[in-house]
Amino acid sequence: MRYTAKNPLQAGYNPMIDAQRHPDMMGMEFGVYVMNPGDRAAFNYPQEAVFDLLHGSVAFRWDGEARTVSRADCFHEDAIVLHVPQGTHVEIICTDTAEIAIARTANPRAFAARLLMPDDCLFRSEQRGIGVMNGMAMRSTRTFFDRSNCPETNFYIGEVVHQPGKWSSFPPHTHVEPEMYYYRFLPENGYALAEFGDDAYKVKQNDLLGMPENVPHAQACTPGYAEFYLWCIRLQDDKPFISTFVPEHEWVNDPNARIFPNER
Repeated sequence: MRYTAKNPLQAGYNPMIDAQRHPDMMGMEFGVYVMNPGDRAAFNYPQEAVFDLLHGSVAFRWDGEARTVSRADCFHEDAIVLHVPQGTHVEIICTDTAEIAIARTANPRAFAARLLMPDDCLFRSEQRGIGVMNGMAMRSTRTFFDRSNCPETNFYIGEVVHQPGKWSSFPPHTHVEPEMYYYRFLPENGYALAEFGDDAYKVKQNDLLGMPENVPHAQACTPGYAEFYLWCIRLQDDKPFISTFVPEHEWVNDPNARIFPNER
């Protein structure tokens, strides 16, 4: 499914994925909450929930804990994420204009709620694509968590900062679990092309692409514009995650591959 944003986002919650309207996303829900200074919002979801501060300053309150955090923007600063199990009361108090991405899914397992600062994430900022494809798929990946550092989760989730004029998540790959990409651009009037099986979509600021099971996908960004996307995979309850490259393009991952203009 494709969500095209009506920019700018409105104050309050901007829903993009809904479990009832988008059953092919395996119960995943997603939206962005826009807050102004002095705003307060309270949440008590019957689902596992991830609150990703995209920018701004807020005070998070949960389980008797409180922490005030700030992030200037999602392109230059690493992630700050609150991750809570179902039934956790969360309060957010905005001290400077803020936007928080919220991903949710059903999960009856109990685990400790945690505020993840950059060094608490599985990968604070991992440089991928170095040394292959003449550097044309280099990007910075911030992985919040998966089942290796939170065995009880039903999410595999993080962020990518995608270099102008390059690809990311290439070669195209598939998995049986649904995945979503939520997009931002710098400057904001930028755009990218999102591969979706045999089709491609032009995606812009605040757009979202939801990819159901076994749809090959990859990203191509326009020159001059940096792309950010929050990616979120809804894991199967009882099976490990396996991602598979489209076989005909897998050869480009070989560091010794002969790629134009150095093919001779």
